[in-house]
Order: sequence, then C-alpha cells, then structure tokens
Amino acid sequence: MISRRLVRIKTLQTLYSWKQSQEVPLSQFSKELFERLTQVHECYLFLLDFPYQLREFALAKQDFEKGKYYPSKEKIDHYSLLNGTKLLDQVHNQILHAGYHGFSWSDTDNNFEQWYSDLKGYDFSRDYGIFFTPNEDQQKEFLENVYYSFLETNEPFNNAIEEVYPVWFDDAPYTVRDILKTFELSKSLDNLNVKSGIRASDEEVVWASQMLKDTVAHNDLYEKLISEVTQNWDPSRIAVMDLLILKMTLTEFLHCPEIPVRVTINEYLEITKNYSTPNSSKFVNGIMDKLRIELESRGEIRKTGRGLK
Repeated sequence: MISRRLVRIKTLQTLYSWKQSQEVPLSQFSKELFERLTQVHECYLFLLDFPYQLREFALAKQDFEKGKYYPSKEKIDHYSLLNGTKLLDQVHNQILHAGYHGFSWSDTDNNFEQWYSDLKGYDFSRDYGIFFTPNEDQQKEFLENVYYSFLETNEPFNNAIEEVYPVWFDDAPYTVRDILKTFELSKSLDNLNVKSGIRASDEEVVWASQMLKDTVAHNDLYEKLISEVTQNWDPSRIAVMDLLILKMTLTEFLHCPEIPVRVTINEYLEITKNYSTPNSSKFVNGIMDKLRIELESRGEIRKTGRGLK
C-alpha cells in the first residue's frame, strides 16, 4: 500500500499536468496517474534489491581475483563482507515474485566500487564483518543499517538514484519508510513483508483516480467557492500549485466522507510547504479554514464513520 500523502502528491502532480494541457482527454491523465503510482512501487523494489546487487558486484570481483594465476587473498577478503548474508537471496527472490520489471542497476554500474567502499567504511559494517556466518537477526539489523545509511545519509548515492528516477527526492521519505517497514513488520524472515505490485483495483489507486476525476469535474464550482472567501479574487494571481491544492482540499471536504477535515487540512499544509512558494502555507491555511467554516455553515461537509459525524 502506498502512503496516502504520496498518493495525494502524485495526484497533485498529475493535476498540474492537466492544468498545462487541458485539451488532452482526462483518460490520458488517469493513465499518467496510474503510471506515477506504479513507478513509486517499482522504485521501492529497485532500492530494496540494492544490497543484493552490491553483493553480486562483490562476488564478481572475488571471482575475477580468484581466476588470476596469483590471486590476492587480501583483495578476495576485501570483497567478502556480504558473502554470509543469505537473507539477500530471500529478498531478491521476493522482489522477483512481486513482478518487478522497472529500473535497472546496470545504469549505475560505474558507482558500485565507490558504494562498496562506502559500505566498508561504516562502523556497523566493521562490526558485522567479524561474523563468519551471521544469524538472521544479525543479518536483518545489518541490512536495516545499510538501507538507512545509503538512503538517509549518502548524498552521492541519492543523486545517482535521481539520475535513474528523476522524482526520487519527492518520493524518498516515503520509500525509505516503506523499505524499513518491510523488515520491521515481517513476522518471519522466511516470508518478508515485501509489498506486492500495483493494480488498478487497489484501494489507493481507485481513490487517487477518483480524486483526480472529482477535482477536474468540479473545477469551476471550486473556483467559485474559493472566490467567495478570497478578497480581490483573481485566479491568475494565485500560484498554480496553491489553487490546485485548494481544489483537492475541497474534493476531500465534499467527496471523501471517511477522511476527517483536520486530517485533510494538515496533509495539504504539509504538501504546500514542499511544493509551493515560501509564503504559500499561510495563505493556503487561511483559505482552507474559511472554506471549512463556510461549507460547514451550509451543512455541505458530511463526514461519516466513528468520530467524524
């Protein structure tokens, strides 16, 4: 399952594309939205497979050295850090089982030597290297450290991923969380909690598609509602992202009865901070609150479910 915030972000990005090319059929943007969500999952699987790919690189280096007439034991030992990490095979097999067919690590071949050197330099790797046959708990802890260190602290690694996946820095916080949860939530290391592929029938995909359709369908009504609570209304003077965020907020207010109003406001304020102008957050917050008050006074916000009525 993709996080709701990331679904909102991908829907917002798709709405921005629609705003730039409104003559294109909406069905084309629905397809674009599905592709964006699919790529989120493919990037997750791609990065989940990183330690396995790094081990394959190291094994190839060892085999090359062993094939020499006078092999260097020092070089063979240097590339042996991941040899005992059998959990990598389980991760890789489940990635293949999840139907991975996305990005290719071959596009980053020239970086593996540096990445392996980076890995060897981490303190947790030096500690891990003392185990000839690490148990599953030790392997799990080691892999969690590998993911965290490369994805959260290794800037050159993240820059290389951006070259493969241009919107990586948009997705990074959510993808890193999902990768770490893959291990944290796994009841058994024999059956890791690897997320399955994205399907059009998935709850989050259906929700995103409906958000897109509802926001486009009620575009004129939403502009009218925003104009009623905005002094000196002129849509051309409001940042495009701000306007789209406000329209998506209205869709959740009016067409998503299961989502609390406060959750909607908090989510879109966080998105505004990252995707609009520095001064947008205060403006958007004020307009959201005015819209909420106005629509509640008309009885048009109808939330259902426990604690929402």
